Amino acid sequence: MIPRKYLVLCAAICCCAVAARAQGTFQNLGFESATLVPISGNSSSPVQFGPAFPGWTGSVGGVQLSGALYNEVYLDSSGISVVDQGWANPLAGPSGTIEGNYTAILQAGWALGTFTPADTSLSQMGLVPAAARSLLFRADVYANPGAFVVTLGGQALSLFPLGGGTNYTLYGADIHALAGQTAELDFTLIAQRPHMDNYVVFLDSIQFSGIAIPEPGVLGLSALGAILLGWRFWHKRG
Repeated sequence: MIPRKYLVLCAAICCCAVAARAQGTFQNLGFESATLVPISGNSSSPVQFGPAFPGWTGSVGGVQLSGALYNEVYLDSSGISVVDQGWANPLAGPSGTIEGNYTAILQAGWALGTFTPADTSLSQMGLVPAAARSLLFRADVYANPGAFVVTLGGQALSLFPLGGGTNYTLYGADIHALAGQTAELDFTLIAQRPHMDNYVVFLDSIQFSGIAIPEPGVLGLSALGAILLGWRFWHKRG
């Protein structure tokens, strides 16, 4: 049974997450606003990047992307895909999305059509809510440690795993120092050099929260249970 003080924490998470969402100018953090506009004359199922990822900018090797794959992944190249619930995952793990109708996939390998390793980034500029203390997101990472980097305002975030499900881990990061500031949020997958494996990250359900992420030694099982319960409750309401 979860102690009463952690149930209070749980309720606070729900309220602060909703408030943070309302105040922020970041958009489409769950990738649910996708409009799939095919790029004509191409047989590899690409769609226009802007409508597929409104609010976001994608880049490979520092070059901005104009297209993304839809319900497809690259064999050994860098790029970004959007997949829906009908997608059959050829890489690993369960099929479909992490949550909702769409999930983003980042891949880092060779720059398309070359043998040059190229990093892949998904970025958005916005106002960090004034009440925000942490960033939460769900991801499934197939990469060596350190290859998946999340930055806010140019500062690399320390990611703490808070729990998970069948096809994702819930990560949290302390971002209180940037609350109320306009900053760029970047999810970057660094390609292996020299290239041997294609790295992959499934990404979804990004949220700002008003609850601070405890230090690993402080984050007991009861507190973790309260955070996870609050997360699930908020998503049911959403």
